[in-house]
Amino acid sequence: MNDKRTRLGFLLAGLYNLGIIVFSRGFSNVLGEVDPLFGSEGAVLIALWGLAYMGLRDAYKAAPMVVGVFCVEKVFYAQHWAVWLAAEHGNLGDLFASDPMSAAFFSVYGLGDAAFAVFFGLVAWRHRRRPAA
Repeated sequence: MNDKRTRLGFLLAGLYNLGIIVFSRGFSNVLGEVDPLFGSEGAVLIALWGLAYMGLRDAYKAAPMVVGVFCVEKVFYAQHWAVWLAAEHGNLGDLFASDPMSAAFFSVYGLGDAAFAVFFGLVAWRHRRRPAA
């Protein structure tokens, strides 16, 4: 992973998270009605995480532990999605009929979170610091 691609990865992760503004329809509670994790406050926090990713894109080498926290945060959302999808997959058809935009979000958001978890994990591992002797 070269520096240019890594910085691009941080930018894309941030933009991915900022997509919550569109899917939540401007931080309304529409997603929170389906899953409370994505209520208005949760959506704002997701956007803030995205800004944090973008803010660290030029300094990730200096803060590999922070990048590791980003990885853990993405793992949390990916596992939450997997559990939610396992329990609610039978209701997705009804959600697509009533709110296609929310249904699209809930159908796929965890895949992106999982991909960015791997990305952040690799970056954190590659730039970890060895303790001084």
